[in-house]
Amino acid sequence: MKDIFYLLIFVFFSSSFFTDLTAFPSGSADYQLFEREGKQGLKDNEGNILISASYDELGWSKGPFEVFNNVLGYRQGSQWGVISLQNEIIIANRFSQLYPGAKNMLIAGIKDPASHRHLMGVVTIEGKEVLPFQYASIRLTDLRAIVSTRQGSKYVYGVVDFDNKTVIPSQYADISFLGSLRFAVRNGEGKTAIFNDKGKQVLGFELDSISNFRHGYALTYENHLRGLINLDGAILQPVKYKDFKVSGDGVKALDFNQWHVISNDNQELKRMRYDALLPYGKGLTEVRANDKTWLINTEAEALTPKNYDQLKGFDSGFVAFRIDSRWGVMDDQYNVLMPARFDSVFLSEGMIYTREMIHGKLMWSMYDELGVKKSHYNYDEIGKRTSHLYPVKRQGHWGFIDRSGEEVIHCVYDEVSPFVDGLSAVGFHREFGIVDKTGDWIVLPQKARIRVINDQYYVTNDGRLTTLKSLDEGTIYFTENPLEIKENYLLEHLSDGTIWKIDFQGRMVKPAFSSDRYQEVRAPSEGFYAAKIDGKYGFIDAQNRLRIANRYDEAGSFSEGLAAVKLMGRWGFIDKLERLVIQPLYNKEAIFKNGLAVVSNDKGSGLITPEGKPACPFDFDAIERLDNGRFIAKKGNKTGLINESGRIIINVKYEELQDLNNGYAIVKLFGQYGLVDLNGVDIIPIAYDQLIYDPNNGNYLAMKKSQWESVSLP
Repeated sequence: MKDIFYLLIFVFFSSSFFTDLTAFPSGSADYQLFEREGKQGLKDNEGNILISASYDELGWSKGPFEVFNNVLGYRQGSQWGVISLQNEIIIANRFSQLYPGAKNMLIAGIKDPASHRHLMGVVTIEGKEVLPFQYASIRLTDLRAIVSTRQGSKYVYGVVDFDNKTVIPSQYADISFLGSLRFAVRNGEGKTAIFNDKGKQVLGFELDSISNFRHGYALTYENHLRGLINLDGAILQPVKYKDFKVSGDGVKALDFNQWHVISNDNQELKRMRYDALLPYGKGLTEVRANDKTWLINTEAEALTPKNYDQLKGFDSGFVAFRIDSRWGVMDDQYNVLMPARFDSVFLSEGMIYTREMIHGKLMWSMYDELGVKKSHYNYDEIGKRTSHLYPVKRQGHWGFIDRSGEEVIHCVYDEVSPFVDGLSAVGFHREFGIVDKTGDWIVLPQKARIRVINDQYYVTNDGRLTTLKSLDEGTIYFTENPLEIKENYLLEHLSDGTIWKIDFQGRMVKPAFSSDRYQEVRAPSEGFYAAKIDGKYGFIDAQNRLRIANRYDEAGSFSEGLAAVKLMGRWGFIDKLERLVIQPLYNKEAIFKNGLAVVSNDKGSGLITPEGKPACPFDFDAIERLDNGRFIAKKGNKTGLINESGRIIINVKYEELQDLNNGYAIVKLFGQYGLVDLNGVDIIPIAYDQLIYDPNNGNYLAMKKSQWESVSLP
């Protein structure tokens, strides 16, 4: 049978679980696994067979394929052994688990016939037992082994030497190797201490976690803060920094950004160091530091724990929080109402929706604001409230539950729609009907799709046929033309472009504009419709009367009594009596609002009055109207502010400008931010790397970015 080559590998020796262990010298030859008649073998890069294709699997029970100290694991049936590259069996297949450890040692397992669990030990590549087969797991360092044993329903960790003598007792929640003969030991409360390879504790259980040692130093972590220790556990820098850089040239520290809380009159109210401050609510600020976030009050006191990864506030005052990938909920007093165990959470109208993995599937449940579960079942989906009921999907079908979680309309429908006046259109066995809030049929299932209009009328769609029906009287009107459903009438679009307005009694109220006369009719503005007739634009009224002759190349909408029109490639303005009030001098269409229009000519952009008089110079590249009536003016990469009458109130000299609509503007100049009033007078100096307005508390959050600094060590 032809050989099948499916994996190109390189011989290398184990680099160990820990990054600072010395790697064994690696060979230079390449090897290829091959398969023949369902069995695996090994060839060198010249195609010579080194290990015959006689084994169910070559490699290891765990980890990547590798040749380890010129030997390889092999499996026959369910048991593993060791074979040399000379095709000689070194250890017979008697292990349930087998994979490389460190130096010339392998981690092996045998299955306990009583518990059916793997009992792990350590053997050399020659098969000599180093550690007995009594552990749940083993991780090897140069001279020690981190081992775990099962105690009841949990595992405890310790450290032994290669004579199986206890170095650190097996009583801890976890142990990891830090390098430089140091171990991080975590207790049941989640705090971490440091032990040396003799089992001596060199730093107490004070830390959240610790990094590996590098150049004789390690970082210590407490929530968002970092510190620095040496091999003896001596604190070189207190746990208060954002980060450290450790290299052969020394140590650099990075503090958090310096934040200032500043009033409108430039009085500093508070100073603190974090990555970021963000407005959150009245008397509240969100803090972010080293990927952690929490809320503080006006006194900078933490209101929520400092170990959350994300916060999301809701109108009710409740807060969803994330730890790793799981979400929980706090009430409006920041007490944990629901722990972080959910895949997703959101709050709506006094109810809490949660999604979590149940029996291998993500399912939704609903809770009240006391954290009491109300839904009696776990659902595929739960929708937002509609008329005091909640749409739910269970086992592929839809129904409705009430606020108490009672399934008042059972999950039997293919689809459901929001209630309208107490009625919901539903799909049932590929047909469609209408039910009320008790689940009783108001309209029995039929083939045509249904849309409820109100408690008297509904529309059915069957192919191209659309029918307006009354719940009491049946069919009122039908058509194959497209229909738009409005609040109390229908718009029917005829094939010739005519639009008919139909009331709910099926009567034509008013025909729209016929395409026989009009090529285009636009939406009304101040009672006038821009209409295209014979290739030119004019204006008609609601009675189809031509009020302004069709003589213009283009036309805009009426606003404040004037409409922009285009003649000979330029735009001007006419009134409703078709008087040319403003000559066609401008490049673009514009509208008047609050007595001013933004226009542009060959000189630039500017503002004009309804009389056509310039309200400001035409020397700007662009002018943007703000909702508050003022205007952002731009020239090149500079920005300024124009007031409601067209006067320049903040000179066009800033890189950025944000009108806060409170009498002040945040500006940026030479990469720095500050605050000016609407006369352009400096209020907060332009000296900050970031400036944020907090509308909830009426103050400003100003930041100066921190820099890396060299630190001296004892």
